[in-house]
Amino acid sequence: MGKLATAAVLVTTVLVMACSCSGDDGAGATDNGSVADTTSDVAADPGTDPASPADVANPDVAPDTTTPADAAVDTSADVPPLVDPKCAALTAGLNSNFDVDGKKRAFLLNLPDRATLAGPWPVVFNWHGFGDTAQNMSFVLSGNVNDATYPFILVTPDDLGALPPNGMDWQILKVTDKDPDVRLFDEILLCLDQVYGVDPDRVHVLGFSAGAIMSDLLGVMRGDQIASILSFSGTYFSNPPNKEALGNFASLVTWPEMTAGPTYVQMLVHGGAADNYNLGTTTLKFNENGARDVPYLNGLGHDVIHCDHGGVHTVPVGFMQGQIVRFFEAHPRGVATSWADGGIPAAANLPAYCTPSPAP
Repeated sequence: MGKLATAAVLVTTVLVMACSCSGDDGAGATDNGSVADTTSDVAADPGTDPASPADVANPDVAPDTTTPADAAVDTSADVPPLVDPKCAALTAGLNSNFDVDGKKRAFLLNLPDRATLAGPWPVVFNWHGFGDTAQNMSFVLSGNVNDATYPFILVTPDDLGALPPNGMDWQILKVTDKDPDVRLFDEILLCLDQVYGVDPDRVHVLGFSAGAIMSDLLGVMRGDQIASILSFSGTYFSNPPNKEALGNFASLVTWPEMTAGPTYVQMLVHGGAADNYNLGTTTLKFNENGARDVPYLNGLGHDVIHCDHGGVHTVPVGFMQGQIVRFFEAHPRGVATSWADGGIPAAANLPAYCTPSPAP
């Protein structure tokens, strides 16, 4: 994004602000010999004050020493951006005590080689399922950050342990404008951008189960910043039929409406009738929700790659890390064409049960 203009920043070394004043020559030296000594050249006339002729002409008016506005020197470009100390303490691997709106958050950060030198970078946010851990989920893509054609930064957040009625690890049921996990996305992205440089057209989101629902929620709340989403057994609760299918549980779910706007491409993966989750009072059926989400997303302008693997509630073995990376690589933000437009290329190596569903 070039670099997002505001915010705290993730760094491995502390940057130091440098100030360049308008009279500084850039090297920090002082000028102690540039003004000529004129006292010896002045005739010894006791009626003349050579240092202040303006005062002699009008002794009641003080000399104007202000600098004309058009002659002012703007040194703001010489001052490096300020780095928030919380970001200066972050490093590759586990980062904890990352403050977001007063809450201490943790996440795993996997960096490509030469991370500080070769940006701006694509970024993938990787959200785990209910009851899982960031450590376990990170292995989905951590070995691929140095992909030969599409190296990227991988962020695998850890949850706050939310439970109904608020959420399921992530706050994905009772959603507010200050949703803590959406705000975590915001803060991490800002930090990464100022330190490493983030490609604004290549911010991707991946998740499984509750993490897939978290990914879909980001599509609703931060869709203008997202290039593409891959959700394994997720659902959009902003889609009215999906919420209605929850029965009495629906009263716990509050999502903002998803409106047409900047579009992203979504690969929507789910199983068959056995791909479900028991919520106690109702059963969340990912196959039915997923089938409803295809026309829902299409109607809002989003291309979809729909993959019904027919199995149980799991990430199917037909999806390997390289296939996920190829999907993200092929779908930056605002692409004029996508797999949904022209069919899925053989190089993507996706299972036969994946079919494109382009927006009309």
